[in-house]
Amino acid sequence: MNIEKNLIGNKMTMTLSGKIDAITAPVIEKEIEVLPKEVTALDIDLEAVAYISSAGLRMLISAQQQMDERNGSLRIVKANDAILEIFEVTGFSEFLPIQY
Repeated sequence: MNIEKNLIGNKMTMTLSGKIDAITAPVIEKEIEVLPKEVTALDIDLEAVAYISSAGLRMLISAQQQMDERNGSLRIVKANDAILEIFEVTGFSEFLPIQY
């Protein structure tokens, strides 16, 4: 798992690559927890993510809750077809803001 962060103004883009599973999801969640307070918009780029487990899905829910607590927003961007299929099957596409 690789995490790249890019902050422009109040918007953080986290570009993830590799697998999001029970080992890597807590690392990502911790990165989100320690975002600077001025961050009120978080884009999570999943274009290079090959796999996401239930732990990864829980991490996304947690990220959304954290941004809600900041009165901010979360968007999933550039999700590849494999990840979009998982979102569809699990129903996550119904409540996660996904930019196609």
